[in-house]
Amino acid sequence: MFRKLQKKLTFFYSMTCGIILAGILLVCFFYMKGAVESRNQALFSSLFLNLSNQFQSLSFFSDHWLSQMETDNRLIIHIEENGDPIFFPGAWDPATDRKTLIQSALEQASLEGLSGTSLSPGSARQTPLFYLTGNSGDYYCGMALQSATENGEKTLLVLQDITQAERQTLFQGLFFAGAGILGFLLLGLVSWKFVGKTLVPLKENKEKQAEFIAAASHELRSPLAVIQASASAIKTSPEDIPAMVENIEKECSRMSTLIRDLLILASADSKKWNLTLDLCDGDTILLDVYEIYQPLCRQNQIPLNLKLPDIELPKIRCDKNRIIQILSVLMDNAMSYTGQGKSIDLEIFLEKKYLCFLVADHGKGIPDQEKEAVFDRFYQQDRSRNQKGHFGLGLPVGKELAKLHKGDLILKDTPGGGCTFLLKIPYGE
Repeated sequence: MFRKLQKKLTFFYSMTCGIILAGILLVCFFYMKGAVESRNQALFSSLFLNLSNQFQSLSFFSDHWLSQMETDNRLIIHIEENGDPIFFPGAWDPATDRKTLIQSALEQASLEGLSGTSLSPGSARQTPLFYLTGNSGDYYCGMALQSATENGEKTLLVLQDITQAERQTLFQGLFFAGAGILGFLLLGLVSWKFVGKTLVPLKENKEKQAEFIAAASHELRSPLAVIQASASAIKTSPEDIPAMVENIEKECSRMSTLIRDLLILASADSKKWNLTLDLCDGDTILLDVYEIYQPLCRQNQIPLNLKLPDIELPKIRCDKNRIIQILSVLMDNAMSYTGQGKSIDLEIFLEKKYLCFLVADHGKGIPDQEKEAVFDRFYQQDRSRNQKGHFGLGLPVGKELAKLHKGDLILKDTPGGGCTFLLKIPYGE
């Protein structure tokens, strides 16, 4: 399930990021291509302007000057007077036959408006920049100028070999394409790793959910089995009806407590549980808990020590019943693990921005490796699981209730042995 989901999310993330990456690379490529072409066009236009100025002002061109211009700039220069070309063999040999290129260029110039009505003396006309493809995969850009004099018309045709520039653009396009493919593959790899790590909490939650359901089912099965056995015994042994009814009532009470705790945890998980908040005195809450458990502790020969500070404590905004519920969980655990003659301590004090309720027993304590696990739901190693009436939900419920109050529930070692639970609730809010 999760692997299939990981594949789908990886494909989705890779495609989404790949499209964005492709768009960025295309924009960069065409921007660079346009900038290079604009620069080359500007350079060619400057060369043509220089040649056209010379062409219109001079009546004679030396072969040396023409050869130098062609060689330095990869040009093909063709000049005609009254339709007759001047004799100039050219300084270099292009990939396509020179005469073929000139003939094709003149035809292209005619289409661009070079030929037409006769020009009056002193006037001229010029073609825009045009492009030409040779027969051997070579490329050229060109411009032509036609001017009229008293002796007739003169024509200047200039071509520039741009094959190398076009190939360079092609190589750059291939480079961007390769970079895009490599980037897409890297995105796929990173997405796979990222999605895998993202799904880890979901996998853990699913496993915990399965464990939670299994543990809850196990805990519910036990009282149901007792209720069923007691109901059957009532039918066969009428004389045992009072004892069987008492067993049924006890197990129904256990189930009610379990279901209540499960509902609290479910409400906390869904963020739908609301507290009834009010300003309360922390020492009054602790006194209420003391009065509830003092008779029970005396009955079990467990001294219950209460310590209140001499200073006036600030009020806390809390749900009083839920704070008492947390402290009751802590007191039940303390009484379960404290033997006769050993005491339980109740204390309240200030610590930074928190009002702290302390419940400490002097029992065997909890090993360090199990301290965090005691707050897990249905914790298997929790010794309370060995005692009837405990489901391993008390401390997780207390932890969630503390968090809902923006506080915390912390476990520490009691000096000399035992467990100390510290409930921290912020004040002044």
